[in-house]
Amino acid sequence: MGVDAWGFDEERQAVARRLRSKRLRLGAVRTASFGVIAGILVFGGAAACRDLILSLGWPGWASVVTFLAVLFGVFAAAEVPFSYVGGFRWEHAIGLSTQTFAGWMKDLGKSLALGLGSTIVVGGVLLWLLATTPWWWLVGWVLGTAVSAVLGFLAPIVFVPLFFRFRPLQDERLRNRFVALATRAHVPVLGVFELQASSKTRRSNAAVMGFGRTRRIIVTDTLLRDFPIDEVDSVLAHELAHQSYLDPIRGFLVGSLSSLVIVALTAWLYAISHSSFGFASIADVAGLPLVAVLFSLVALPFRPVELWWSRIREARADRFSLELTRNPNAFAAAMVRLHDRNLGVAIPSRWEKWLFYSHPSGRERVAFARSFAASQAAGARDLGGI
Repeated sequence: MGVDAWGFDEERQAVARRLRSKRLRLGAVRTASFGVIAGILVFGGAAACRDLILSLGWPGWASVVTFLAVLFGVFAAAEVPFSYVGGFRWEHAIGLSTQTFAGWMKDLGKSLALGLGSTIVVGGVLLWLLATTPWWWLVGWVLGTAVSAVLGFLAPIVFVPLFFRFRPLQDERLRNRFVALATRAHVPVLGVFELQASSKTRRSNAAVMGFGRTRRIIVTDTLLRDFPIDEVDSVLAHELAHQSYLDPIRGFLVGSLSSLVIVALTAWLYAISHSSFGFASIADVAGLPLVAVLFSLVALPFRPVELWWSRIREARADRFSLELTRNPNAFAAAMVRLHDRNLGVAIPSRWEKWLFYSHPSGRERVAFARSFAASQAAGARDLGGI
């Protein structure tokens, strides 16, 4: 096997398609499993759990915390096997993961701890709002939006270091090169950091994380090690484009508005349906699984629209990268290398792209770079003829 007409390695793409098919089947089983669990909870399971905890005679706050912890534990217990098989086991089998099992367990423990803490806090606040105001959904939306903004600011400082080590890029030549690229893109950055991804994965990537005083360039050590420098420039220029176009802020605003619609619809559906499931009031702790189910169902139709809008923004960032670097061959080569090494399916079916892809397909991105190169060459010929 060799390379296809777009430059992608046929063998690697065959592996990527097999992995995608396996994950789709696993995802279907996971969705069905979670649906069964949610159905059991909504149709009596959560109420039975509530009654059992209340029978212990604990203080109200302790009963609520226990209920939320049990709720989280049920879904976490169902999720862990899928995470192990679809993530750790399969990625090790195809050579994509370099993480040890102990390392994977350590990261799993951190994720579960964060998930448990956020479940207790969010669930507790939501119950309090349900009991105190008919505008619980609006107040909850405001609080959630504010927390999301703060987390976006703190992510590169607090959360990324929980799972990856990163340090200021030691190579002064590369550091100056990337800062100069950011300057040309009119994107001020705090600095350039190298993320130690190779201890966990062979994937490569770059990002510009944070807002304002926390904005920084982050490149993985695998990207610096495995990609020619002009291809790294193309990848990084794409990420800088999102900052130049204020995509994080635009995405935050649009996402916040769409979430307001979803929350409002969820609140309306919950208000008219909670009594049908045997809940005496909307503030019944046993009704929280129903709120979560309704939220998920209402949000479902928004997902393809969000992905479509994301693909538009990503295509715009591709154009920005090409115009900034003026090196379409390097951009195309970087897209091929990223897809082949990260095992991304470069030529998905139409329905896969519609349902799952937040970026243009690999083939589309290479085709766009080739078109840009042709336009560049045509412009040079026209200038030469003047």
